[in-house]
This record gives sequence, C-alpha cells and structure tokens, in this order.
Amino acid sequence: MRGAHRKSWWFAALVLLVTLAPGPVWAGPTVVSTTPFPDLETGDLTFFVGGINENGRSLKASRIELVIDGERTAVPPVTQSLSDWATVSAEASQTWRPPLTVGLVYLWVQGVPTGVLDGIQGFFRQVPSRTPLYPTIYGRMRQDRARLTASEVSRLAEEVPYLEGYRPNLIEAVRLDLQELTTDSAALKVLLVVTDGRDFADPKGDGPGDFAALGREIHKAGVTLLIVSWAPEADAGQASANLRDLQEASGGFLRVLDQKQDLDNALESLGQAVADLQRVHFTPPWTWRTLGGTHRLSIRLTTPDGQQLTRNVGEVGMGAQRPWWMVAVAVVILALLILIVLLVVRRRPRAEAAEEEEEPAFDDEGVDEGLLTTAHDLIRRGASPKRAAEELIRSHPESVRSLVELGPSVFADPRFPYFRTRLGKLRLQEIIAILAKKSEDGSVLGERLANVLAEAIGGHVPPDKAAEAITGRVAADEWTAFAGLDFEELAEALGGAARAHSVLGLPRARGIAVEIQDALRAGSGARGIVVGWLVRTGGPGTRGETLRLTDGATLIGQAPECAVRILGDPAVAAEHAEVSLARGEFTIVGREGPVTVEGKRIGDRHTLADGETIGIGGGLFVFKSASAGNLSRLSTAPPSRGASPRGR
Repeated sequence: MRGAHRKSWWFAALVLLVTLAPGPVWAGPTVVSTTPFPDLETGDLTFFVGGINENGRSLKASRIELVIDGERTAVPPVTQSLSDWATVSAEASQTWRPPLTVGLVYLWVQGVPTGVLDGIQGFFRQVPSRTPLYPTIYGRMRQDRARLTASEVSRLAEEVPYLEGYRPNLIEAVRLDLQELTTDSAALKVLLVVTDGRDFADPKGDGPGDFAALGREIHKAGVTLLIVSWAPEADAGQASANLRDLQEASGGFLRVLDQKQDLDNALESLGQAVADLQRVHFTPPWTWRTLGGTHRLSIRLTTPDGQQLTRNVGEVGMGAQRPWWMVAVAVVILALLILIVLLVVRRRPRAEAAEEEEEPAFDDEGVDEGLLTTAHDLIRRGASPKRAAEELIRSHPESVRSLVELGPSVFADPRFPYFRTRLGKLRLQEIIAILAKKSEDGSVLGERLANVLAEAIGGHVPPDKAAEAITGRVAADEWTAFAGLDFEELAEALGGAARAHSVLGLPRARGIAVEIQDALRAGSGARGIVVGWLVRTGGPGTRGETLRLTDGATLIGQAPECAVRILGDPAVAAEHAEVSLARGEFTIVGREGPVTVEGKRIGDRHTLADGETIGIGGGLFVFKSASAGNLSRLSTAPPSRGASPRGR
C-alpha cells in the first residue's frame, strides 16, 4: 500500500507540472521608444517611438501626443516615419547614416526551420538599406561575422555551414552581440533574436543560465529587444520560461510561433514595424535653456480601436545658460514700459475704428487660404520641398505664385501650427524658393514640351489626349509649371518657342494651349498610377510567387477566364474571389469560395491595406500595392464597403 501511495503521489505531481507548463506566448501591444537626443542641424530634441501589436505587426497609431511633466502639450509634435525620413535623407546625402543599428542573433544548427534566413532577409528589406548590422550565429560554438549593412544581409545565406547543435549557448551569443551594439553610436539600437529558447550555462551543459539578469543588462544598455521563437522538440517548458524571463526583464517584444512555417512572415512584419517607427521632432521652450532644470517626457499613442498606450521616453536635463536670465527679464520689462509710452504718445487717428474691427489672423492680402492649408498639410506629412511644390502647382495653379510674396506674419497664424516650428519655417522657405525659380523660368518652354505641343496643335489632337501625352513624356515639374502660366506668360512662352516650331506662333495656338492647360488642371493628364499584386507566402505552390492584379476587376480562381489562375490547389473554386480597383483603393470579396483577411473570414467587400495577409483556398498571400503620380483625383469619394459581388 505504501508503494502504491508513493506512485499515486508522483503521478499527481506529474499531472500538475504538465498543467502549469507554459504554452505558446503571444505578446500584448509593445511600445518602442528611444531617449531624446539633440538634432545636429537644429539643436531641437528628437526621439523615435512606435508600437507592435500582439500579432507582431506595426501598431499604426491614429494620434501621437507628447506629455511633459504630466501635462499634454497644446501643439502636436512633428512626426515622420523612419522609412520616409531615411528615404529623403539618403537622397540628399551619399554619406548619410540612419540613426538605427540592428544586432542579430540566430540559431543555425541541423533542424532549424528553413524560413529563418528567408525571414531575416525579409526583416532587413523593410529597414533603411544603410542600417548597420552585427550578426552573431550560434549553436554549440559561436561563428564571427564582419559588420554588414541591411543591403548586404544576403551574404548570410552564402554557404554558411550548420554549427554543432549539441547544447547551444544562447546567453553567450546574446552577450557577445550586445557588446558590439553598445559600442555603436546610433540613437536607436534593436537586438533581433531568432531562437528556440534552449540554453546551457557552461561548456559542461549544466544550466540553464540567468535570463532575467541578461534581460536587465539589455534594458540598462537602452537596447530594444525583439524575439521570434518556435517551440523545440525537447525541453519546451524550460525554453519557454527562459524567453519569458528575458522578455519581462528587458521590456521587449516576444512571440513564440505555433507553426515554424510562419517564421518568415513574422520576421518581415517585425521589420515593417521598425520601419514604421515615428521620428518625433520637438522644440523645447526657451525657458528650459534660460532657467534650466529637468523635465519628464512621455508619449501617448492612441490605437485605431481607441486604446491608449503610454511610454516613458525619459528625462531631459538642461542647465541654465549662466544667470543672465535675470538680466533678460529686466530687459523685457524695460522694453514693455517703452512700448507703452510709445503707444500713448503716438495715437493713431483711426484708433477707435481699429478697435471695432476684428484683427485678421495675418495681414497678407491676396493669399488663398486653401493654398496655405494645402502647404501646411504637405509639410505636416513630411513631403519633400520639390514634391510639395509640384503638388501645390497642380492643385492651385492660379494662386500658387502668391506664396512667393508671402509675408512673415503667416508664421504667427495659430491656424497653421507647423509654420511656427523651426523645421516648418525652413521647409516652407525651401518650397517658396522652388516656386520662385519656377516663376522665373515659367515663360520658357522646354524643348520636349515644345515638341509635344507642336505635334498636338499641328495634328489637331484633342486637348485631353494632348494633356495625357504631355504628362507621359514631359517631367512633372515642367508640365505643372506650364499648367500654371497665365495668359500673358503663355503668349510669351509660345512666342519664344515659335522660332523652332512655327505652328506655335499661329493665332489659334494660344486658344488650343489654354484648353490643354485646363485639361491638365482638371486632372486629364495628371492621373495617378496604382498597382497591386499578391505574393504567395504559404500553401500549395511556389513560395514567393508574384500574382499581378489588373486594373478594374480581377477574377481569381481555377477557371480559364480568371485573370489570376491558382492551379494545383483543390480548395480553390472556379471563380473563387474578385479584387477590384476603384478610386485608388483595392477591395476583395468572395464569390464561389471563402476568403480570409488576417485570419478572419470576410462576409462582405473588404478594403485591402498594404501588407495584409489573404487566405484563398489552402494558400496564404500577402497583398502589396504601390502608387505614383497625383492620386488626389482618385480618392474624391470613399469606396463602398458594402457593394455586392459582380454578377456571375
């Protein structure tokens, strides 16, 4: 009886251990940020912030608020995504380096899923191509690699032999990579770990090591940790506990996958989340530098579903720039007294009438308010000066030149807060300089534009067709400048080009040219281009296969009349689904078969977003889209989300 009782006790303990063993880990929303650092050009404060949702995808916030010492700032911060900012900065300078460095630690032994290298390459395709990379490959022993950049990550797949997989040394590999990361001067440091979570603390295989201590080291070093893992065939419970301790102590992101074939998608999504980090630009008040002191900064992200996530960015300490602030206060008081005396002495005759009139927001007469609103929105969205000037000429051809004569009082208008920032003022001045140059050169037609005009007028081509020919063969800045010419400038330009093209000097040429200008302004020649395609990421067929979507409606299935045919998958119907393009947006709806988007079955037409995963039959596809040109004409009305499928 005593032996039976002992066996029963051990059986109960075993059942309890299995019950408490950790299962697959899904992290909640994670906010990533850096501590504030000074901008080398302006001296203002800059930091990066963003979020990752529980699925490992970019958490695109609907609103970003800056909180200083517990109070929300009245003026919203200037934000721009890391990828957009890197693109503009890299074009401006060949020596520019992103403020991002990535350390990479991944297990490379027999039995590691094949999607590891594909996923790593997908991660680094999303981040800026000049991003420095410190790779550390580990197994039983460690293999060194020279420092690379994101554009050179494919070198990791070139004849890299598997390492010895007996008792892998994860903690040692992470610490060695962390040493290289901490010596880098980048403001944003990310450590990407791809592992099954197993570790042995010493060469004899006694373990595991202290993952909580390792996590505290990573947090202290200011490094953002991203972990993607899969459950090993042995020691799954201990491996899961290792990674949970590491994630909790470091404050990073952890995702343990149920299916190993999801590795490449999970890693690529994390790379997109890093690329979507927002660069926040903040101008400290003058009192900070004058009075000194320490201030606490935090950021508040509002998700599309209304959830608010707060992240402590850090403390900013500034010493008072000598005790001259007392003198400055005295000077201000004296200046106010002098101003009051002058106002009393110099009374204006129409003072009473001026008191009754409401003071305008700014004193620049003849400036279109819609033009200023458009310019303000372009600066807020981080558009380059050249692109912003082209958009302003397209949307406001008659009034765009008034920006050249814009007075300084617009920078104090409360309706345009971005004009009041140092960066906004600089960007607006650059746009005005480009418009001024275009105005000086506007009366001269380029040779290519003159050729197209001469062919259109001499061949009696309709104005809308001529406009399409111009936008297709002439640079955007040249034809937008032509569309903005007034009648006198147009006559001067045609007269100058008539020396080489006599047809442009005919009396009827001016009238036809005016009609072509109207067609360009109306959008006949300024249509945007939107393309979309599906990339196979799972299921029957070749992984990475690209399926191009046509304009209008694209039928997907096995039938011969389908524009996109998916063969070899018995779960795909003859006319399974339909993708439509309207007003610059792609939508999808099921016809004879079910369709899932991000794992959820859709019952009605769904508007697709770039990067969403679509399930058709037994296959998984990632939807990708790109656009070029002026798309404002394509989105004048929102697409109907409740439209029924096309009739069979």
